[in-house]
Amino acid sequence: MIKVLLPLIAALLIASCDNSPATKMGSDDYYFEDKEYTLIDQKYTFIVVPNKEEWDALADKYVGIPGKDLGAFSRLRLNRASPTLEGSECIVYIRDPNWMYEPEFIGHEIIHCLYGKWHPNQRGKG
Repeated sequence: MIKVLLPLIAALLIASCDNSPATKMGSDDYYFEDKEYTLIDQKYTFIVVPNKEEWDALADKYVGIPGKDLGAFSRLRLNRASPTLEGSECIVYIRDPNWMYEPEFIGHEIIHCLYGKWHPNQRGKG
């Protein structure tokens, strides 16, 4: 019994030390690469989009890619007049949960607001 348990415990301990990107993958299928900047103090505005037609139009207008390829998106209005970027605003576009409930993408966009382009080497490049 001990001969079986010791290798199993050792394998579990070694696996838990793995810090590769695959182990840091979020439910949105992205992993955190690096911070472009850190902007904690800012205004947040949420735009709740009621339907697919409006979603597609907004995605085309602000992101330039089809709405079907986005779970959420954000726009950042940086106040470059302030050395600390104080007074900046992050606008997060989400789908109305009565239409499509995907809360994992809200958090993804908040991380963009806080840290900028944190996944430049993954799909979407931002």
